[in-house]
Amino acid sequence: MAPSPSSSTSLPSLLFTAAGVITGAALASIYYKTKAKTQQENNILPTREEPPTNKDRSQIIQNIGEYLCNTTNSANNNKVCVLGGGAFGTSLAYAAARNGYTVSIYCRDEAQAASINSSHINPRYLSDTILPSSITATTELKGAVLGCMLIILALPCQKTPDFLRENRSILPGGVVMCVTAKGLYLPTRQLISDAIEDALNNTNHDGGGEGQQQQKRKPNPLAFFSGPTFASEIVKDNPTVAVVASQTLYHAVHVQKILSNETNFRLYVSQDIVSVQLGGALKNPLAVGAGLLTGCGYGINTLSAYVTRATGELRQLCVALGGEADTINGLSGVGDLMLTCFSTQSRNQRCGVRLAHGESIEDILKDGMTVEGVATATVAVLYADACGLDMPLFRAVAGVIEGKLNCEEALKRLFERPLGLEMKKK
Repeated sequence: MAPSPSSSTSLPSLLFTAAGVITGAALASIYYKTKAKTQQENNILPTREEPPTNKDRSQIIQNIGEYLCNTTNSANNNKVCVLGGGAFGTSLAYAAARNGYTVSIYCRDEAQAASINSSHINPRYLSDTILPSSITATTELKGAVLGCMLIILALPCQKTPDFLRENRSILPGGVVMCVTAKGLYLPTRQLISDAIEDALNNTNHDGGGEGQQQQKRKPNPLAFFSGPTFASEIVKDNPTVAVVASQTLYHAVHVQKILSNETNFRLYVSQDIVSVQLGGALKNPLAVGAGLLTGCGYGINTLSAYVTRATGELRQLCVALGGEADTINGLSGVGDLMLTCFSTQSRNQRCGVRLAHGESIEDILKDGMTVEGVATATVAVLYADACGLDMPLFRAVAGVIEGKLNCEEALKRLFERPLGLEMKKK
């Protein structure tokens, strides 16, 4: 049976969480132990903060106390807001509503909102699913976020920072934001976390207004959702496992408790936000490569070998950029990579198949299909160059996407490389 909202925010439960979080605060330096091997250069590499000082750890514990007080005082508040009425936002709204939470979906389409409210069907996405009656939709942002205990940010990656910048005066400060976007912010080649922090002005803690008196607002803690998850399978109640990461563990646990149930939806937590984001973003061009092989008619021998070697490149690049190898070996790395490489539900995989069949990338993107792996492929190569890494698979996929190579030429280059050890000694 799924936990009720009141039981998930009971004081004993919160105190138990606090004990674990305080222990986690003492071990917070684990998150920072793998430093990026090269410094940020010309804004090519993602940024990473320095390890926390004793003062930082003291602030973490103070924040825990404030969090416990706020959550206990709002124990009767069980509202979750989902920004974005797409497939994934709808599926996480479904997961929260299953657990007894009231969910408000913000979308721009009035007809879509009306359908969700009247017939409990999202007519644009997952339209064969009857949504719980506790899910409503609105085109009015202020009403959607009013009084919510969690904001699920389910907007397209490239549109997210501008949306937040334009609307940050409306968004309530201090509320945890769970980000579902899997990609790099391409205009600045940043992790989406850095772009969101900039858009919300979290570091300066102001409202971002132009007037003389800027109202102070609390920063929004960020959590990042990733793993092998297709929205269509979440709403079918297929057993699903994913990970949510936040720099401060209790914010990840906050999301974990709201969305997990004891039947078919389980979230693990992590503090490695770098790897969780990079795994979700960098697997996209690798999935395009898997589609290229499938489209060329190659069998399971080829695809299995490709995914295995792609896993190694993904892990190597993420560690060079400051991530943790163990995280890439988990759900947000290997798990998500396998999902997108082996399934035709993946937009990136389908893009690769169409490229192999002779369609141009321009024609594929004309359909309005968002394919994050197309632009991310170029950025991945820039990251590899900055770190002095070989990355032959990333480079081959980027070459095909950019029209510099065809599939046969890319494969020929890979097989002409010098023979060597499977695993290089560390």
